[in-house]
Amino acid sequence: MGKFKRMDQVRQIIESFLSTKSIKATARRIQVSKNTVKGYIRRGQEHCEDLSELLLLGDKEFLEVFYPEKDSVLLKRRKVFDGQVDYWVKELRRVGVTRHLLWEEYLESNSDGYSYSQFCEYLRQAIGRRDLTIRLNHVAGEVMQVDFAGKTMRWVDVATGEVHQCQILVAVMPHSQYTFAIALRSQKVADFIHGLNQALLFFGKLPKVILSDNLKSFVIQADKYDPKFNDLCVQLAAHYHIDLKATRVRKPKDKASVENMVGTVYTRIYAPLRNHVFHSIEELNAGIIEQLAIHNNKPYQQKEGTRHSVFHTYESVVMKDLPSDLFEIKKSATAQARRNYHVLLGEDNVFYSVPYKYAKRETTIIYTSKIVELYIDNQRVATHKRAYATGSQQYQTKEEHMPRNHIEWEKAQGFNAAYFLQEADKIGPATRWAIQHILLSRIHEAQSYNSCQGILGFAKKYSPVRLENANLRCQKIGKVSYHMIKNILVRKLDMETDQLDLFNIPEHENIRGPQAYQ
Repeated sequence: MGKFKRMDQVRQIIESFLSTKSIKATARRIQVSKNTVKGYIRRGQEHCEDLSELLLLGDKEFLEVFYPEKDSVLLKRRKVFDGQVDYWVKELRRVGVTRHLLWEEYLESNSDGYSYSQFCEYLRQAIGRRDLTIRLNHVAGEVMQVDFAGKTMRWVDVATGEVHQCQILVAVMPHSQYTFAIALRSQKVADFIHGLNQALLFFGKLPKVILSDNLKSFVIQADKYDPKFNDLCVQLAAHYHIDLKATRVRKPKDKASVENMVGTVYTRIYAPLRNHVFHSIEELNAGIIEQLAIHNNKPYQQKEGTRHSVFHTYESVVMKDLPSDLFEIKKSATAQARRNYHVLLGEDNVFYSVPYKYAKRETTIIYTSKIVELYIDNQRVATHKRAYATGSQQYQTKEEHMPRNHIEWEKAQGFNAAYFLQEADKIGPATRWAIQHILLSRIHEAQSYNSCQGILGFAKKYSPVRLENANLRCQKIGKVSYHMIKNILVRKLDMETDQLDLFNIPEHENIRGPQAYQ
């Protein structure tokens, strides 16, 4: 906090903070740094959550809250604490020993000792000064640590004999050491995201934080205080409502659990599978899952239980549930809404409607495997379920996007696409193909209804068999229209055979028969 402030100045800081509820405003009003304000507020809240109660204390009690080092009793308290730090550091290395346990033992012989928060803070500072490495007391269910193993695994293509090397992503819940591993085709972002999804599915619950080192697929700009994460990873975090955290550069101890687990994975997964030949990445991952079950159910060496039992007893119960849908990578494209107020998603050859007032406007298309969202000027104007065309173009149209005259016209006809396709099915597959082709051939679907009516009407005039044959003739050349089918039926082309008879001379008035030569 820098230079000590007088008691009246400290009281003024507390009073100002209570009135403004802002560290920045208090610092500006009192003309001190924000860190100074933070320091006094933190010390005050460690003593009492309601800072207004501090203002009721006398000078002596007030002094003890903010400047414990100036009070002889408190100096003695700190001396007792410092004398036990070395012992506590050694004890923290032992299995099952926690800071809270040591604090309770400390209070048994020092009833006026530090509060738990002060105890932890001073212990952290003391350990930091010694630059010691101690076993971290990981909070159950809080962090999922992930890392790629340095060595790859492989599978062999049966058809070609080609050997495919796979990257192995390892994920660990540090409190229980419950472990997941998966073979991925690469360390690229899409594969990394898939690996994270599968890890979360395996654990069945959500951690608060995903911690990794500065992988290119995770961090695009490393920084000790404010790293920049890959956009897709940010989207994943937003979808699951979890945080992302990167280790410090060249500080592997920041994720020691997964670093150590990679070595264990070599022993308990790589080694047992070393002589197996897998013929797909799916087979390889099935083998990995079998070995993970053995590993996670193996008893701990120095304490009771297994990784599986501890995870489901202590971690799973405090973690959030997975959402109903896994995170999916979103793709984007741009296209202009056409005059018929539909936007083409070229990847699928499908048109999606937007409100008709946005016709001819530039549109951004954001889509996943299930949903298509359409944005104009950063505003979402339409959402559709994604459709996949099976050849010719398809239209996805919502009634609320249509102008009034189109809606009224369509209702007046009393028809829709489903009706015509259902009637076409009664005649045959070629007729269904023709009707579907006609429905998709117009700017607005309803404009094709008259043609559909006319085509289906031919079944009554010429018979369903002849109509089906006429449509089959059109299907072979990949084109169809009302007039084409009418012409075929009128000229009886549907009744002609496709193959020429090369062995019999056709009858014709200009061709003489054998009787002309007798």
